[in-house]
Amino acid sequence: MIQTSFVIDFSPANNPHVYDFSAPVDLKKFVLEDPLFLELVGTSAFRRLSEIRFLGGIDYLIVRSPNGYANNIRYTRFQHSLGVARLALMYSHACELSVTDRRLVFTAALLHDIGHAPLSHSLEPAFFRLFGIDHHQATRDILRGHVPIGRELYKLLRSRQVDIDRLTAMIAGEDDRFHGFFSGPINFDTIEGILRTKTYAQSTPSVAAPELIVDAAVNRSSPAHRELVDQFWKSKDLVYRHVINSDSGVLADQVCQSFLYQNRSYVQATDYFTTEEQLFRKLPGLRQLLISPDFASQASLHVPETVSFRRRRFFVDEAVDFFERNDRARYSQTKELASLTVRLAEFQGRPPLTGDLFGDGSD
Repeated sequence: MIQTSFVIDFSPANNPHVYDFSAPVDLKKFVLEDPLFLELVGTSAFRRLSEIRFLGGIDYLIVRSPNGYANNIRYTRFQHSLGVARLALMYSHACELSVTDRRLVFTAALLHDIGHAPLSHSLEPAFFRLFGIDHHQATRDILRGHVPIGRELYKLLRSRQVDIDRLTAMIAGEDDRFHGFFSGPINFDTIEGILRTKTYAQSTPSVAAPELIVDAAVNRSSPAHRELVDQFWKSKDLVYRHVINSDSGVLADQVCQSFLYQNRSYVQATDYFTTEEQLFRKLPGLRQLLISPDFASQASLHVPETVSFRRRRFFVDEAVDFFERNDRARYSQTKELASLTVRLAEFQGRPPLTGDLFGDGSD
């Protein structure tokens, strides 16, 4: 059974279940854990993630004027990656992994999003269509030093004798070890990301600490653990229905892609590896549109009347025994091609993507 005591004090008040999505880790304490952690965070490839919004265009739509207060923060891939690394390091200590495996696990967790483009998933389909680049290929290119932004990181990994082939395989979900936390449906990335997104979606968020989900998924010693993991998976369905695949979420992604296509003569493949601030200069008007109170009606002028997208739903199959650890069977998903009809009249007066998006009293 997993041990629940932490070697590092992760939280402000010696309470491991206090989780701050804005600052998931105290970097000074991680220096004591392994100097490599801070060295990785200091590379230009990782620092770039502080200029990449977590939900892409949706971030600007939900949080038009961030001020640092709860429910009014635009999170970044940098913050999310630190959170995923926190979970991985907690797990590594609790399972008493070897020094080599612990270093591999937290490095994979920290760098899992290193290949995201500006505006994250909002722009990735357009970059792929125009230049054949997606975050999977970009991740490999950065880790192996095949692009300028990755050379510093590649040299650091080599000098610290990190197995880049194993690292790349883990990030790609090709390694089933470590309780499937890099390859299965209940993984470090998804746990942190879904619970982070849920904080956007409720006016008074009540979010389970990500560590509790990790602990429950490993221990599986009580019905309470089953309930925690099941509720997490149901939260993923809510997040996709009410945020990512919502009409406004789909429209935000489509607008971002339309602006890239419209300005393709000014955009190069190398822009994939830049920041949102740099890319916005090549896509004039996009940021202003995303944060506009009239986004819905204005956006309809920039996209086709019918927008296609892939709708995802997530289900718990209670016929599959939670305690047997067959997560791919118990925690399933469906993907179907869907379409959104965009008519100016329909979007005028539609409420913005803010407040309690779930509207079901979920917690």
